[in-house]
Amino acid sequence: MKVKKISLVVVLLLAIFITNDVVVQADDHKHEDKKHEKYKEYKDYYKDHDDDDDDEEYYDDDEKEGETYYFQDAVTTKGTWNIWTRTVAVDKEVLPFTGSQKVTLKVEDTNKELSFFVIPKDGEFFVPGKAVAEVLGAKATFYKESKILDIQKRGNELIYRAGTNVVYDNSVKTPSPAQAFYVNEELYLPISTITNGLGYIAEWQESNQTFVCQPITN
Repeated sequence: MKVKKISLVVVLLLAIFITNDVVVQADDHKHEDKKHEKYKEYKDYYKDHDDDDDDEEYYDDDEKEGETYYFQDAVTTKGTWNIWTRTVAVDKEVLPFTGSQKVTLKVEDTNKELSFFVIPKDGEFFVPGKAVAEVLGAKATFYKESKILDIQKRGNELIYRAGTNVVYDNSVKTPSPAQAFYVNEELYLPISTITNGLGYIAEWQESNQTFVCQPITN
């Protein structure tokens, strides 16, 4: 009789354990599904906006990682590393330095600072997008699976994706001077697109190896 009681207790304990495990796993899958839905939302953002009539002059295929997109009737003759003209430059000015190095970025109106490694590439200075956006006072969300960075500040929104030279600037498909790329778990962006896009212009100070960001005044 005692053996039967012990067996019954063991069976009940096992049933409770298995039931709880199933519930936990089900909840985990539910959270994963929500995250993937969010990633898919930003992946589909690019495709959805390609169908808009206002974007007919732009490259109308899906933006795929590793491809360069060409924008008709949007070419300038000279590009500057710290000015985002929102057009495509066929020629670029020489950068103040050409090797990757640790620098400081200082925001003049808030006195906030950030140190990071800058990567000169394709005639542009590439900076870690999420970290720079946050020091400039923006909210930045990086979707690692889709490699998409969503930046928002005071009603303005910038959306970048690794391997493309496309920026969605307040829902407008806009050319970036070079492709964003993913390295060391960061999405690196041309400094002009993120500073100008958030209302600043960066100047290089050789003496203290610092990018000084000043608000753009109209």
